[in-house]
Amino acid sequence: MRRLVPINRWLNLHGLPLLRDLPGLRRLPGLAGLCDIRDIQIPDADQTRLRASLQAGQACFLAPNHPEFFTDWMIDKELSARFAPRLACWATHDIVNGMGAAMQRFWLRNNLIAQIPGSGGAAAKQHSVAWALQGHGVLLHPEGAVNWHADRIAPLYQGVAELALDAYSSLDEQAATQRVLVQPLLWKLRFIRDESAAIGKELAWTAKRLRLPLDRAQALPQQLQQILAALLAREAEAAGILLPEAPYFTRRRQFLATLAQQLDQLTPDSALSLPAPRRWQRAARESEDRERKQQLKQGLAAWERLNRVDETAYNQPLLAQEHIAECVKRIRQDYCRGTLRDTLNAYCPRPPGPRSLQLRVPEAIDVGRWLSEHPGADAQALTQHLRQLMQRDLDLLLQQLHQTRPYWTLPNPLYQAELSDA
Repeated sequence: MRRLVPINRWLNLHGLPLLRDLPGLRRLPGLAGLCDIRDIQIPDADQTRLRASLQAGQACFLAPNHPEFFTDWMIDKELSARFAPRLACWATHDIVNGMGAAMQRFWLRNNLIAQIPGSGGAAAKQHSVAWALQGHGVLLHPEGAVNWHADRIAPLYQGVAELALDAYSSLDEQAATQRVLVQPLLWKLRFIRDESAAIGKELAWTAKRLRLPLDRAQALPQQLQQILAALLAREAEAAGILLPEAPYFTRRRQFLATLAQQLDQLTPDSALSLPAPRRWQRAARESEDRERKQQLKQGLAAWERLNRVDETAYNQPLLAQEHIAECVKRIRQDYCRGTLRDTLNAYCPRPPGPRSLQLRVPEAIDVGRWLSEHPGADAQALTQHLRQLMQRDLDLLLQQLHQTRPYWTLPNPLYQAELSDA
């Protein structure tokens, strides 16, 4: 395994020197690296902190932020190769079990654990707790699915907190002194140079692929606004919802509220006690009325797509080129389907240009100490605490990076000051 680490690093992250910068050739997989990350910067203090958390004799659950698909696994593998060769990582069951027997064997040999909804996940949780208690470490992305906003930590799922509390509870039963840690990890990717031309080409390709109007004479933020506005209008027309002339996020809010009312009207009373969108998912799954089932599925899909355009992530006075690039990737993930190029982009999205990775390791949460300071606290409280810590340290990292090398930014036409103050 260790012999393969440099090969994996160069092919998947860095690419091949000289060839990776030649026009045309650099777009070929492997030459520029699938993720095109030219350097990975982890300060010495952060490396020491991570090694201390992963040392033998304690159970460590790693919780990285989750801004990009595929790149996440490449970075996870890089961290595993450097700090924890036997690290186990969670992945959706569609990846681990849904790509055939050969790929399942490949993923399992890479120590991936399938996240299976419902009671099927009990065995995975038991294995994870046991593996962490052996001192190997277990990694979960607590944000769940990728939402493509790198500067904001989305609401977290409780899985990592539940596993940590389960591990600590088992220690109490054994009267052991082993520590249980939740170790946040934060990473931020920034383009090495001005990639506005490459981002503009991807915006134009996306608009053409979706048959949307686009004025390429406008600045990149205005082009992004045109695409988002056109997609919102298309979603509203498909749902039969009339939207007023108003700024983008105001119309998006009204669309989501009206669509939620429509979905609730299609949901039987027996499911109303569940939170949205779980009640809509259950109603779509259990409905015997084909027309109602189809309406629920289409409405739920539109609701999920529009919710992924996070208002708090993009309602700000300035947009950086990284913000525009990630938003285009999300649009392609959500709307561009059906061709080989779409499929390749969905599984292995390529960045517009070379990037630098900054990775930070905040102080770990000692679960035993945290419980003694918060008696009676549960997984929800621990999850909220973890999110607050992650966002605080991510904000600090962004400030430090901006002071060292200011962002490429342009005025944001999506910005609504009254919504920011709300």
